[in-house]
Amino acid sequence: MSKCKYCGVEILDDAVKCPLCSGVLDGKKEEGHTYPDVVSGVRKTTVLYRIFSFAFIVIASVCIALNVWLTPTLRWGEIVTCSLAYLLWLGYIILKDNAGYRIRILSGVAGAVLLIILIDTFLGFSGWSVSYVLPAAIILLDLALAILMLINRRNWQSYLILQVAMVLVRRQHSDVAGAVVGIVPLVLIRIGIVTQPLVSDIAFLVTVFMFLGSMILGGRTARIEMKRRFHI
Repeated sequence: MSKCKYCGVEILDDAVKCPLCSGVLDGKKEEGHTYPDVVSGVRKTTVLYRIFSFAFIVIASVCIALNVWLTPTLRWGEIVTCSLAYLLWLGYIILKDNAGYRIRILSGVAGAVLLIILIDTFLGFSGWSVSYVLPAAIILLDLALAILMLINRRNWQSYLILQVAMVLVRRQHSDVAGAVVGIVPLVLIRIGIVTQPLVSDIAFLVTVFMFLGSMILGGRTARIEMKRRFHI
């Protein structure tokens, strides 16, 4: 790396003249890398994450202790702890190098839904988390998958398996269909946890229609992808 003595510009290549002032470089080369120091950046991020982790432990411990001493009938300390744990988990997923954006989106939404269900449980569990928030999160994931398909048009068929997974966590009132496409939510309804199935039905229909639309509009490409995924 050369440096112009007239204007102070650092030259990374082997040029003999400054591209700004056209002055002749003195020929002295400064040893150094012409690429960014990625390792140093990763270390700084790791240290920062560890600091946040330690702060989380301290804050969570203080909140739980104050909750037990001052207001033992209210479970706000557990709510704060779970919220901080979700933020810590979200930061870990975002900073993880080998986690793709699909994993980040699904993990973030799944963690948020779990957090809301826990908050509902700490508040006495009235069922609003699984009756309304869970189906709403499912619809948001459906829309996110549709947007990702439009953005990544060259490899849109790779999202079909995610749509299948989305269908498998839905429910229907039909026992046969419910056994096939809605095992988990169906169990929640059968045991009386989900008391308002209307929103779940809407989420189920949105997911099914989007999957069918992808299969119909995708044509042969979609069929080949499904055969490859399920080894048919």
